[in-house]
Amino acid sequence: MRSFSVFLSGLWLCACAAHASMPEYQTFPAEGQRLMLWVASAHGRSDPELVAAKRLAKHGVEVWSLDPASAYFLPQVASSMDTLPVSDMAAWLRAAQETGKQVTVFAVARAAVPVLRAAALLGPAQRSRLCIMLMHPNLYTTAEPLAEPDYLDPGELSGLRVRVLQPRHSAAMPWLSDLLGDLARHGAIVSDVVLENLREGYWAREAPTGFEISESRRMDVMLLRQLDTWGCK
Repeated sequence: MRSFSVFLSGLWLCACAAHASMPEYQTFPAEGQRLMLWVASAHGRSDPELVAAKRLAKHGVEVWSLDPASAYFLPQVASSMDTLPVSDMAAWLRAAQETGKQVTVFAVARAAVPVLRAAALLGPAQRSRLCIMLMHPNLYTTAEPLAEPDYLDPGELSGLRVRVLQPRHSAAMPWLSDLLGDLARHGAIVSDVVLENLREGYWAREAPTGFEISESRRMDVMLLRQLDTWGCK
């Protein structure tokens, strides 16, 4: 596939991503001018995420879908995301931009850490052409119950457009404004969308509500709406 050959030219994932058919890295080509880099959480890629990626491609949004924990043979725990080679991730972002398409990164939970750190390695002009959507991002150094969280330093984010998608029924909801403020202090151009009646990881929960099941089947619709209304072009 064209997009996968571009991906390899960025030297991303070492030998782990030698074939497009490998489960930790999959591509869904599309002829449109938008490209989404989908970075799964440390828990891996779920079936609803895979279905949404396929549907986005049918709507003209090419998707490069990455399961980073599996790609690097890491334990499926949040802290594994902190050990990913950020230079590899930055090379992936550059390779995506070389396609000439508008690149949006969609990162779930702790995957926000390597994605933002990689964006900080880009030059100002490259950052200004990149959009990042963070689904209930975990950027905490530590998170103590009922305590105001401390945030990791992602690096220089000036000019980077970041949108946080935050489920309403999340323990992190009270700190949303603090998170946005911290990202802005690092130079990011921030916005947020609250996802009503949903919990974190609603598409992969063991006991989802009926509404969560319905919304998990419409992830592609939700993401298309964000792409269209955000105006990140």
